[in-house]
Amino acid sequence: MIDALTIAERLELRPPTAEQRAVIEAPLAPALVVAGAGSGKTETMANRVLWLLANGLAAPSEVLGLTFTRKAAAELGERIGRRIDQLGAAGLLPLAEGQTEPDPFEAATVSTYNAFANTIFRDNAALIGREGDATVLSEASAWHLARGVVADTADPRILEVEAGIDRLTDLTVSLAHDLADNLADPAEVSAFAEDFLRLGELPRGSSGSGMYRDLEKALQSVGALPVLTALAERFQEAKAERGFVEFSDQVALALSILERVPRIVDEHRARYRVVLLDEYQDTSVLQTRLLARLFEGQGVMAVGDPHQSIYGWRGASAEGLGRFAVDFGSASRFSLSTSWRNGHGILAAANAVVAPLAVGGAVPVDRLAAGPGASGHPVELTFPETIDEEADDVARWFAGRIAESEEPPSAAALFRVRAHMDRFAAALSRHGVRYHILGIGGLLRQPEIADLVAALTVVEDPAAGSELVRLLAGARWRIGVRDLRALRDLSSWLASRDHAHRLLPEEVRERMRASVTEGEGGSIVEALDFIASRRPGEDGRIDHSALSGFSDEGLRRLRDAGDLFARLRARAGLDLLDFVTLVEQELGLDIEVEANETRGDGRANLEAFREAVAGYLQTDDRGAGTGSSLRGFLRWLVLADKRDGLAPRPEDPEPGTVQLLTIHGSKGLEWDLVAVPRLVDGELPGTPIEGFRGWVRLGAMPYAFRGDAAELPDLAWRSCETQKEFVDAMVDFGDTLRERNESEERRLAYVAVTRARHRLLLSGSWWAGQTKPRGPGVFLRDLAEAGTIPELPAEPQNLENPLEQAPRTFRWPHDPLGTRGDRVRAAAERVAVAEPALLGARGDDIRLLLAERAVRMSGGERVALPTRIPASRFKDIVSSPAEVTAQLRRPMPERPYRQTRLGTTFHSWVENRFGVQGATEAVDTFPDELDDAGDSAPEQEALARLIETFERSEWADRRPEAVEIEIHLQLAGHVVVCKLDAVYPAGDGYQIVDWKTGRVPKDAADLELKQFQLALYRLAFSHWRGVPLESVDAVFYFVADDLVLRPERFYSERELSESLSSATGASPRP
Repeated sequence: MIDALTIAERLELRPPTAEQRAVIEAPLAPALVVAGAGSGKTETMANRVLWLLANGLAAPSEVLGLTFTRKAAAELGERIGRRIDQLGAAGLLPLAEGQTEPDPFEAATVSTYNAFANTIFRDNAALIGREGDATVLSEASAWHLARGVVADTADPRILEVEAGIDRLTDLTVSLAHDLADNLADPAEVSAFAEDFLRLGELPRGSSGSGMYRDLEKALQSVGALPVLTALAERFQEAKAERGFVEFSDQVALALSILERVPRIVDEHRARYRVVLLDEYQDTSVLQTRLLARLFEGQGVMAVGDPHQSIYGWRGASAEGLGRFAVDFGSASRFSLSTSWRNGHGILAAANAVVAPLAVGGAVPVDRLAAGPGASGHPVELTFPETIDEEADDVARWFAGRIAESEEPPSAAALFRVRAHMDRFAAALSRHGVRYHILGIGGLLRQPEIADLVAALTVVEDPAAGSELVRLLAGARWRIGVRDLRALRDLSSWLASRDHAHRLLPEEVRERMRASVTEGEGGSIVEALDFIASRRPGEDGRIDHSALSGFSDEGLRRLRDAGDLFARLRARAGLDLLDFVTLVEQELGLDIEVEANETRGDGRANLEAFREAVAGYLQTDDRGAGTGSSLRGFLRWLVLADKRDGLAPRPEDPEPGTVQLLTIHGSKGLEWDLVAVPRLVDGELPGTPIEGFRGWVRLGAMPYAFRGDAAELPDLAWRSCETQKEFVDAMVDFGDTLRERNESEERRLAYVAVTRARHRLLLSGSWWAGQTKPRGPGVFLRDLAEAGTIPELPAEPQNLENPLEQAPRTFRWPHDPLGTRGDRVRAAAERVAVAEPALLGARGDDIRLLLAERAVRMSGGERVALPTRIPASRFKDIVSSPAEVTAQLRRPMPERPYRQTRLGTTFHSWVENRFGVQGATEAVDTFPDELDDAGDSAPEQEALARLIETFERSEWADRRPEAVEIEIHLQLAGHVVVCKLDAVYPAGDGYQIVDWKTGRVPKDAADLELKQFQLALYRLAFSHWRGVPLESVDAVFYFVADDLVLRPERFYSERELSESLSSATGASPRP
């Protein structure tokens, strides 16, 4: 047999370590690899595939690789594919009888866990009476369906649950997911709750009277399970009736197929002899059951790290690695403990953080050791008095480290939660450091976007009082405290009256005062509408007794605001994208971001928000009108914001820019410089929002029904004979949960620390917004005790919060022009007085002519384009920049979710046909990628014709190396997003094919414009793959016409850069 060292030598690869070689050459049987952070697991998995292939133990098509994110799947698939090509070129790939060279169409299958399950469900759905092409609901769409279920219920038990309709909807969806993910029987869960309620019949067991508050709260929470379980069942039925599924349903449905049809299991076991399971510690109980049902006893190698198990919120468990041998059969165990990423000091800190986890862990984990050439920088620390000083220290550290670097380093600040990101971002800005808050959560916190979302919410929701106050007290209307209070009083006055403004009976008003229902205490949005509806008299004043508390100027401004929102509601029939643009313009945000020199990224933020709206519309097909779409979009924003910090981020590091994101979002990424702020008690480690009540809280599924119940804390409630015993049992239960939470937080801190390659800064401070000082957290104390960081301060210098002691004065309403406001307004008044006299009656004409001359002399208007440009729009930008600019400033709504469905469906079919990387499987999307509508009969017929044509084409018999890959190309100061449909091996090079389901170019000029797209694809692939540009070919294949078109020549990188710079009015960059 050929050993791993020989293969590495023949392929000119770095020779594997002894640990890596043991993994690579492991027998084809169940095996568990505990791979520490940065230990080269992806390269080791790829090299294991090489060893198996070189020794004839498997063929490429018999290899299945699964991981979590689409990005990781694409990287693993690309790595394995490249290594197989190298193996073939070196003559080490065994050939079948009669073969003279490796089969280019035979490749490994690499996908994501959920995409793999979805394929099983889609291909075999009919076997369990479901539709394979069922619409996949987004979180927002699923939530709205569940809300309808809750609203329509006639179950009287719902009145006993102390929760509003939105909260009930959240609980219904969450419980439905828990039931599906753990294959729990709803009837058994309800019976469990009924049994639990008997605790209320127990004697108190101590002096005193009445029921213990802890027991009463527990009975209320668990007692709601029967009605919530019924709602969850009805929600699942509603999805099935309408042909819907959620991402969380697909794994359960796939497992149901396997259990009912053993033939499907046999087919997969015969097809895949080698199975690689990446990031195994993040698999859920349900995913593990599915995989074990398929591949128990097969050549399964699971690779994971219990110290990096940080996704418990989605059902993952660090104990899953310990169950591997039980689930898949007797397994060998291996370790990868050399970090090729982290410096010596960083690894010392990482090992110290997780040292307590080594005792009693599910599987033993070796200490990480640094690889050859690791940096020796010490871990740095700052722990000043206040959070403002801490943010300043962190920003100063980044500024210094970036300045001293020869090449711009990658950098990140990682947070436990996003609460303090804005404060640290402001400090970075003050120190002149570029920063980027990743994700939609960061976008929503930008002032112009916060105002825009607030206005959209006010239009949609009459209870949006907080959002309205933000706008009224903001720069445009600057309503003072007195008038805001008068508005509140007016809302109460209106709430106590009927439609004719007659006082309601006292008993009705008393019930309303006692009610906790939202809106019954009055709505300031409705109060504003009332002001706008009153017409002023000849003296300009509005006479009404209910308006006596307002100042004249305040009333005028409020009426202006009310008129604006009335105009917006009158345009509520517009498409959502058009409506968002209208709101932006009515608020004057498009002008403000241009006029405010301190908001250089304001325009880009507005464009990014419109992109988010367009992305929502592309997959939300419930009508173009604003009505339900605006409501759904706002709900989607809430869900996306909530989930945004929990999901791994797809963005790559940006050299010279500090990226701000959560630790959960940093998983799988690495940077040269990393700062981890707020390592203080109560923040990192943090405390769960729900406290330490475990499953004894509203809507939670009891641990007894969880698939990992054996590893979870036990509440010994059944053995309680008195209420007092239950209260004591809850205390013990909470203590165990607290210990478990600290372990989870340790893993989170470990992930944060191991993201740093060379430099690591840890920070905290005594005082933020709290009334008592928060000292260094337990992780900092552990590191100080281990000697990996400097000595910590013993106590704060201030006994009271200095942030509260410092005198602060505010001028409110806030003057948007600050201290220069009076001077600016005085200057504007002088200009206004002088202009008419200087210009006379023809002033407007003169100004227009001067503006036109300025445009001519400058060679045209400078086009302000977003930083990210889709390659598909490049031709429009360079050929019609003015039109593109107009579209950006006032976008016209498009219907890609209807017009491009056929093309999208065809692209998906091609990807599924070849099954190369699974990089675009919708099942692994996050909240910003929503449901797709079902195909109509004409679309199905058109798709069938396209498929028939494709099967006759040359492409049907060729095996692509990759399909549907996204590459970001930096060009002329912009990032061009290139989405390549397929890349085929072609001799010594590659051929990119762009599928086109539309019409062929009408003439040579049209083809010349379209070739921009192919030229960009060639350049992007050349940079990404590191191959000469000349070795990359690119063609269009117009499927409907069975026509291949190749431009006579491709634009060079310089020509592309000059074309873009010319269109934007910028100077070309070298």
